[in-house]
Amino acid sequence: MIATITLNPSIDQHILVESLMKDDANRAREVFCYPGGKGVNVSKGVRELGGQTRAYAILGGFPGEYWKELIEKLDIPYFSHAVKGDTRINTVITDLKDATQTRISAPGPAVPQKDLEDFLRKLLKVRPKPFLWVFGGSLSRGMKHSTYAKFIRVLQEQGAPCVLDTDDEALRFGVRAKPFMIKPNEFEIQRLMNRSFKTIEEYAAAAKILVRQGVKIVVVSLAERGALFVTKSEAFHATTPKVKVKSHVGAGDSLIAGLALGLYKGRSLKEAAKLGVAASTSAVMREAPRLCLRKDIPGLLERVKVYSYGKF
Repeated sequence: MIATITLNPSIDQHILVESLMKDDANRAREVFCYPGGKGVNVSKGVRELGGQTRAYAILGGFPGEYWKELIEKLDIPYFSHAVKGDTRINTVITDLKDATQTRISAPGPAVPQKDLEDFLRKLLKVRPKPFLWVFGGSLSRGMKHSTYAKFIRVLQEQGAPCVLDTDDEALRFGVRAKPFMIKPNEFEIQRLMNRSFKTIEEYAAAAKILVRQGVKIVVVSLAERGALFVTKSEAFHATTPKVKVKSHVGAGDSLIAGLALGLYKGRSLKEAAKLGVAASTSAVMREAPRLCLRKDIPGLLERVKVYSYGKF
């Protein structure tokens, strides 16, 4: 089972407009609402691909209750820890005229340290332990930059590997906890390393440094260029099939879902990576809310190409 942890979940409201006009009334053509946050998006991907998952989240207020209602509709088992304050509501506006997206992310509720400690104690009691814990997304207000790092250290001491997908200082501190896997995108790894990269070779060299610091697998998602996978013994680049892109929301989460599920099923890293890239490609082919679709995967898998960069 693949378990996901979302410390700052959201209600994601996705609005489609014919042409976004500033300083004017805009009528929505369609509106989708779904439970959001990187962690739960991974659960949605795993569930859609036929795997077993459970979502763990910190929730509060009426939006938190609505989040539960929405995730139940997706048939995803979950556990929530209640806090004061309201779960955030994020908005994505897709302009159908020029195919651009505007994203507005709220900060989330202030979560006291005691609630985080209570939540962690509950996670430590989970039995059976999951195959992987997947952490994703931003930290809520008041959470220390080291929050993910603390959770990762404690949970990995119990023997369950952790995957981290976050940004900025939360990622910087998280790497120090030596998670099993991280998945920065091309911009996040540049911020992490405080350098600019352009070529695949430059990204591979940066990922190699992170592996030497103790991360077992570094996955760098590169949008239309696919994704780079680096471990202590190998590095390879999996390319993305050419498709019509409708939305970038959840593409990286679907990549993690496919990769994690492939590893759970005992596939090699390269085969699991191909499943992850196929799932990510499927996600960009539609607006929302289920991200990748299982029916897309067989055709996309055939079109994912893997290029090795040799051994380190």
